Amino acid sequence: MAKVPAIHWTEGLVMKTFDLERVYDGFPLLDSWMTVENDLTEMDITMLEYRRSQLERNVNGWNEETLKMKFIAFIIDMAQYDTLKFQGFFEAEMSGVLKGRFIKVITDFMVAQYIADLIERPFFYFHEYKPKKKSKDPIAQVLLAMLLAQDKNKDDKPIYGCVVVGELWHFIVIRQTKFAMDKGLNATDVNDLQKILLILRKFKHILFTELVPH
Repeated sequence: MAKVPAIHWTEGLVMKTFDLERVYDGFPLLDSWMTVENDLTEMDITMLEYRRSQLERNVNGWNEETLKMKFIAFIIDMAQYDTLKFQGFFEAEMSGVLKGRFIKVITDFMVAQYIADLIERPFFYFHEYKPKKKSKDPIAQVLLAMLLAQDKNKDDKPIYGCVVVGELWHFIVIRQTKFAMDKGLNATDVNDLQKILLILRKFKHILFTELVPH
């Protein structure tokens, strides 16, 4: 039997298939998330600067795994997502049927409600790390993961995410059939990297005040 070729998902194909609309201006959920106050400590700033300088010197030569292990994992760890109720998971598999299509993705990182090793409720935050030289439609991949999470949760809550391509971080929010993505922050820039960490930490506040069922 001939094999059916896997679908090469692009952002446009995901939008067309699942009736998604990208909002370019005035998406309050994203705008609010991106609005942060700088309350970083001296230790935070020192740790960020070390990682930033390493990224600036090496980003064009690092492969995907090196980028994750030597930079992204440390920035995520500084956001301190793990609690008794929530935990960050690397290489988490998700699958489901959306509009009659079976979709399976492996998310590079996600934060979810869990019991032991069972992921119960992925409220938000999927990353697709792609090194600049080998990036292939990372936005499509993260949108598919976010759509699966939205379908699994079956509520009206937004799903939050981030795409990392080389040194550029793009933050995304999706709610029902609309999503928005910021223009990107450059992690080799001192101010941008500090803002990246502040945005990651602000998500934890959003999680506990707006997304967690009370």
